[in-house]
Amino acid sequence: MRDGFSFQAGAGGIALAFVQFLKQMMQEAGVRARFVRGGSTQYLVDLLKEGLTDYILDGQTFDLAGVTSIASDPRHVATSPFTSYNYHGKGNFASMVDASVLGATEVDLGFNANVNTHSDGVLLHGIGGWQNCLFAACSILAVPSFRDRIPVIVDEVTTMTGPGELIDVVVTERGIAINPGRQDLLDQVSDSDLPIRTIAEIKDEVEQIMGGKPEPARLTDNPVAIVKWVDGTVLDTVWQVEE
Repeated sequence: MRDGFSFQAGAGGIALAFVQFLKQMMQEAGVRARFVRGGSTQYLVDLLKEGLTDYILDGQTFDLAGVTSIASDPRHVATSPFTSYNYHGKGNFASMVDASVLGATEVDLGFNANVNTHSDGVLLHGIGGWQNCLFAACSILAVPSFRDRIPVIVDEVTTMTGPGELIDVVVTERGIAINPGRQDLLDQVSDSDLPIRTIAEIKDEVEQIMGGKPEPARLTDNPVAIVKWVDGTVLDTVWQVEE
């Protein structure tokens, strides 16, 4: 967080809470953002109204406050994901964002992440702009350590949606894991009181609480979907679950 920085956060509960905490920190530090990237919500609109950001660059509006703001405030700028996220387009500003806060269904020891399936292999939905947000200078996955008694951090993700070299930080309620490839981030927090741990330490603690590793998904050899990277490279295949 510094004067003139930018960030993107989704509309899930954890992301909304992040924006609220960040707002308080910005106010206390006297810091303004140059722009914030939405999905706009009341929380981002409040930042704009209170002078904490110069612009909202909006890919979609999630609530009535966002709709009202984008219709009336010239600083609330409509942007198309088809240009702003276009890997081949000159209007692509995904890599200009300083920090993005995202979710995931699974993260593995290599910091690879899954947003397409649960650990049982069932296909959830498409990817949206999630992959594009990984091009931010610091991509942060804010996830619970387990859901419905199933650990979120696993040895290997069921489905590869995002490669670990682009995922910098995994934040859970049991600690913060920083990708070993981001020594610059590790150096910056070395003297802080943040609960920095290795991702393996968090995984082992959760497995002890849950009574061991979950059983792997039971899959057939029948393909259901293909997961592609933003440039069209095939990352993985989603396989049909055994009935």
